[in-house]
Amino acid sequence: MKIKFIKVVSSILSLILTAALLCSCDIKIWMHFEDWIKTTDDGFVYYYNDSSKDGVYILDIPDVEELIIPEYIDGKRVVELGHMDMGIGYLNRYIVVGENTKKLTIQHQFDIQYEHAVNYVDFPNLTNLIFMDFLYCNQTFSEDELLVPYYIGKENSNVPKVELKKSDREYSLEDFKAKVIIIPDYVKRIDSGVFDGLSDVIIKTSYETKPEGWADGWNGICEVEWGLQLN
Repeated sequence: MKIKFIKVVSSILSLILTAALLCSCDIKIWMHFEDWIKTTDDGFVYYYNDSSKDGVYILDIPDVEELIIPEYIDGKRVVELGHMDMGIGYLNRYIVVGENTKKLTIQHQFDIQYEHAVNYVDFPNLTNLIFMDFLYCNQTFSEDELLVPYYIGKENSNVPKVELKKSDREYSLEDFKAKVIIIPDYVKRIDSGVFDGLSDVIIKTSYETKPEGWADGWNGICEVEWGLQLN
């Protein structure tokens, strides 16, 4: 009887000790992916785990015609648009679709979730795609040639008007890799200074001469090759 009593007491003490240890642990380590999801006042649904500090994943966007992808949410940098949350026995896909977005502004570089030829980001009805500081938005592009795109995420059949605008933001081009920048004829606007700071970079375009909408000094000191035949 005494042995059984000792075993019972030991079991109870073990339970108490385990409960105390759990209570002393940071409760955040037991939180699931969904527990870290929040929504901003203007309608961005996002994930940020302040234990990992990986950055913000945007999981959904507001249903608006004019949309700016924020560089920071609550002081944390946006690093991904769309996301796949995968673990043992489960897979959750967060696909970002701007069905009614007509005007989209990109102002920094971020990753786009992509899986087996399925793109997690789609803006099918754009009329205007704006890059604010195009070089800043493509800092770590690793190929020699950089094509100014007309879509973000999934490629669609409609081709919007693309605009390359310049802000007063200061940034370094130390990590910029491309040696050739290709500008197709869907690029209708380029502000002065967009390519300032580049050297030893050639800009190629399908235009024969500078079109209306491209400011004087748009190319900085870069050499320009006109009349490029693009598919």
